[in-house]
Amino acid sequence: IIEQWHAIPLPEARVEPWKIAVLVRNRNHLADIVAALKKAAIPYRAVEIEPLGERQEVLDLFALTRALLHPADRVAWLAVLRAPWCGLGLAELHMLAGADDHAFAKRAVEDVMAERGHLLSEESCRRLERLWPVLRVAATQISRTTTAQCVERAWRSLGGDAYLKDDELGNARRYLQLLDELEEQGR
Repeated sequence: IIEQWHAIPLPEARVEPWKIAVLVRNRNHLADIVAALKKAAIPYRAVEIEPLGERQEVLDLFALTRALLHPADRVAWLAVLRAPWCGLGLAELHMLAGADDHAFAKRAVEDVMAERGHLLSEESCRRLERLWPVLRVAATQISRTTTAQCVERAWRSLGGDAYLKDDELGNARRYLQLLDELEEQGR
């Protein structure tokens, strides 16, 4: 129905596209509808339907925040390396993490990258060479500026904002705003 309405030409005086509201009896019905809208690449705004913390752009920023605040957080570092601004594959992350060798299980990702980075493809090595200096600078700046500013600078320097659509950028800005508010409150 939405695609049919979008296909209808706008009246001469109208410049804005049609705005369509979807009403449901039960919130549980929305999961399928939101999934269908995403699949069809139809932009939507779902207020209090899809939590901010479950959006991929916010999860990527959260991983970057955790990695900068806690250098020993391996899960956060692996998520940063998997995020679109670096884009290592799962097999490469497995290789970096030690490829089932338990001796690497408790080692910091920076140390593991120094020791095992040469085992990655040329393209992945180039990605790490571009990523690592930005993260090192951010790690030194984390105590000199607000966390939100530091995370945003690193994220933008890595090109994290380059692949996002307008609504996703809005979600990222909201996350950074909330991060700032939490820091102001001393949390």
